[in-house]
Amino acid sequence: MPINQPYDERELLLRLEADDKSAFDTIYYRYEQKLKLYLSPFTGGDSNLVDTVLQDVFVKLWLKRKELGGVAVLEYYLQRMAKNRLLDHLKLRDIREKHARTYADLQTDAGDHISEQLQLKEYLNIAREGIARLPLRRRIIFSMNVLEGWSIDEIATQLQVSKDVVKKQLQLAKTFVRDYISKNGDLPGAICLAILLLPAF
Repeated sequence: MPINQPYDERELLLRLEADDKSAFDTIYYRYEQKLKLYLSPFTGGDSNLVDTVLQDVFVKLWLKRKELGGVAVLEYYLQRMAKNRLLDHLKLRDIREKHARTYADLQTDAGDHISEQLQLKEYLNIAREGIARLPLRRRIIFSMNVLEGWSIDEIATQLQVSKDVVKKQLQLAKTFVRDYISKNGDLPGAICLAILLLPAF
């Protein structure tokens, strides 16, 4: 038997489907903390992983806003999305760690290489911390461009804002993240953004 949605939740989803950004903001602030509490027991207190998963969930929610007509209870839907994204991250982490262990076993002289990979992983974690500190809309634009490969035109069309707005928000985001990595990672600022374009380790 389907569960009836609260009226304001149905209204929020209808507004979100109609590209209402204030509805998205309301959903974000209503469920962000609830999802953090939901994910925490499964992450061993890894706040960086929780933030990464939540970023993925809310970016995907916005991108799929036209496909939410079948959602019965929004909180359950977001929990399922968060759980699936968390499993994806954990599986990927296990695969990477397994390959790293295998490589270390086969290449006893590869210590320097592994050290470099660990250092790069540290810088990537710092980058994610910086991204998580961006204002919500700026973080979405940054994620779509840098992490997902969307063009300025595509982002402007998807978010229904001007290209100038996208460019400005993207530049502010890149400057902030670059400076954050440089400040917290002991890394020259000139190569910080290059790290953001590398695949995660």
